[in-house]
Amino acid sequence: MGILTVKNLVFYGYHGVQDYEKELGGRFEVDVRIRYPFTRCSTEDTLDQAVDYQLVYAVVKEWVTGKKYHLIETLADHIADALADQFDLDEVTVILRKRKVPIDAVLDYVEVEVTRQRTGK
Repeated sequence: MGILTVKNLVFYGYHGVQDYEKELGGRFEVDVRIRYPFTRCSTEDTLDQAVDYQLVYAVVKEWVTGKKYHLIETLADHIADALADQFDLDEVTVILRKRKVPIDAVLDYVEVEVTRQRTGK
């Protein structure tokens, strides 16, 4: 078993509860961890049986930049579901960060994490 990590994908999206967040947008950062058996691709050293991280990037980009959500929890859920549906994997974890949040506090970011496991493949 192995873990493929795609770290700190950065996109501009329009997610948030406040109207100005949906109008002005902001920066969103995404990490993806995918667990699957590397032996299925490493034996022949081909991409055919591997999880193509260019396609992982494309899926994440589509969800972050192509839709608008009130909650980053919802967005992370949809990304995890889309990755689990598209790839033959055992487990996927999506970590999504929002740096500019409309609260009266000093903080680096708000982060959510969601994990999906393969069911009956």
